Amino acid sequence: MQKTLNRAAVFAHYDKNNLIQDYVVYYLKELKKIAECVIFVSDCNLSDNEQNKIKDFADVIIAKPHGEYDFGSYKRGVQYLKDKEILDNLDELIFANDSCFGPLFSLEVLWQEMNDKACDFWGISYNSSGRLLHVQSYFLVFKKQVFKSEIFKNFINGITKQASKDEIIKKYEIGLSSLLIDNKFIPETYLNNKGDIAGELVFLDKMPPFIKVSSALKTYNFVYKIILNFLFKKYKLNYPKNLILDYLKTRKTPKQLKYNIRVIRGVFFKFHLKERRIYLLGR
Repeated sequence: MQKTLNRAAVFAHYDKNNLIQDYVVYYLKELKKIAECVIFVSDCNLSDNEQNKIKDFADVIIAKPHGEYDFGSYKRGVQYLKDKEILDNLDELIFANDSCFGPLFSLEVLWQEMNDKACDFWGISYNSSGRLLHVQSYFLVFKKQVFKSEIFKNFINGITKQASKDEIIKKYEIGLSSLLIDNKFIPETYLNNKGDIAGELVFLDKMPPFIKVSSALKTYNFVYKIILNFLFKKYKLNYPKNLILDYLKTRKTPKQLKYNIRVIRGVFFKFHLKERRIYLLGR
């Protein structure tokens, strides 16, 4: 698959220590392979040394606190593309953020599959809030009929600072999908399941291209190492596993016992027998 010359990506970043983590550098390197223009927008101050880590992969670096979370970064990236008269000449616009490890395999493989699906915008996975189904915003791809529409432009221009992350999710992540779907734009997702990597997903026939950092941080490190070993062997992944494990070692976050029990149960008590499944201590 040849590199598309009319694709731009806006990458949203935040780090409480004003750092660009190694897994983010890798992500940008891979993103640059499928996007001619990568706009890196950070919601924090970054030193020159930190910015130098990504100078070969980001065409533009905007690093200034704004407090509007990922969608505030997406807004600033779109505004840059508009100001430079790039936006209207694109075929596809990507929104991505640093909440995931990956891509675990080439993004070209992802595009090869998604190009065959009839849709106006797509992502990796869906989620639901009550009855509201939405495409998760950690990775979104919009075709030109979407981002050239007044509906999309008005939505982006209307992004403002919200009181909490929950409000951001409700108003912007869920709100964007709802708005586009209500206006007859057709969504698609790479996965048919919700976007979570826990023990129950190690038996999927299709490997997600990203692993949510939040899911990894909730899991005991030794448990997650077992999961990764299984996944990397099953799917023959070439992603540098140390980028995940090294990052987890630096983050001393509280672990959720209930979540870990679910993960362990999924790994050790679920078996496939031909086309049937036996569940032990599971759903």
